[in-house]
Amino acid sequence: MINGLIIEQLLETKEIDGAKRWDEERGEFVQISYQENIGHLAFFQIREGFFRGSHYHEKKEEVFYVVRGRIRALFRDLSSGEDEEHILTRGRRSLYNNGVHMFFMDLKTHSL
Repeated sequence: MINGLIIEQLLETKEIDGAKRWDEERGEFVQISYQENIGHLAFFQIREGFFRGSHYHEKKEEVFYVVRGRIRALFRDLSSGEDEEHILTRGRRSLYNNGVHMFFMDLKTHSL
């Protein structure tokens, strides 16, 4: 398991503090971050045949949340050279720092 990589399914509830999600009549609500210092927020789409990432950050933690579709996510620990692959689906978020990350579209995908 790569040090510093967290993959988690956000809980479907309104009743807790922290990251969570829920569906209601008006639509889905997702609290991707709660009381965290965010220096950058972006939305991206991956079109068929393309990928995003293939780079690393020495000091920045990045959080990704899948809004729709599936992403094949590849992570590499720069210290150990260890690789991990994960399928990220709606409701999952990944947190990672100090390593390479690369994302491939699996189905029509939107992500924050």
